[in-house]
Amino acid sequence: MNSILLITNNLKWSSEIGQLAANKGFFINNLSNPDVDYLDLFLKKDKDSAVIYDLSVKNNFKTNLEFIRKIRDGFSKPIIIISYDYVEENEQKLFDLKVDDYISNVLNAQRILLRTINLIELYKRLVSEGSNNFKKYIYKDFEISLKHFQVKYLGEKIDLTPKEFNIFYYMVRHHDQVLSREQIFRGVWREDSNDADLFISSRIVDMHVSHLRDKLKSLPGNKVFIKTVRGFGYILN
Repeated sequence: MNSILLITNNLKWSSEIGQLAANKGFFINNLSNPDVDYLDLFLKKDKDSAVIYDLSVKNNFKTNLEFIRKIRDGFSKPIIIISYDYVEENEQKLFDLKVDDYISNVLNAQRILLRTINLIELYKRLVSEGSNNFKKYIYKDFEISLKHFQVKYLGEKIDLTPKEFNIFYYMVRHHDQVLSREQIFRGVWREDSNDADLFISSRIVDMHVSHLRDKLKSLPGNKVFIKTVRGFGYILN
């Protein structure tokens, strides 16, 4: 049975997520009071398929960041952050640590598990593609490695977050095509959004696309850019 590490001291979430996960073939490993030794034990050899981290597990955000950095350093699969309150400044710092998702405001076990399983399946799909004659994808001066989740420009690795990598790969596969924010969100996050999610989803897409665009612009001699098509979305060409 696949397992997910849930780091939270919220008994209600532990129970509800655990029950829903069991119905979908996943076992929840619950860690209610993480410290460095426990993290090393639970994260050994990427045993879990994903990590769900509740920001309320520690009293201050700085301490949470330290633990999340520790997790990312030793874990190469999806990391999902959950929080009752959305804080834009915190979102930026979390994605700088290369987490895969930040779920806030509307929180329930169904939504948390849905997005987690979607990310697990996305990682599996990319690994599967990388092992079946699609290990490398060439686009102009860029080389995309699906096996290693890396993008190289003129042979040099570009430092991209997991989301930036997935957005770039998605846009490369649809280059010269205008993509709406909703298309990018559904193509990368791979979930059906309800109306309440659309505003947050658009902001998330804009933030990641902006960071990716800045990184592409910084590459010397690069002629591949993400352009904004006013009123429609984005296009890579």
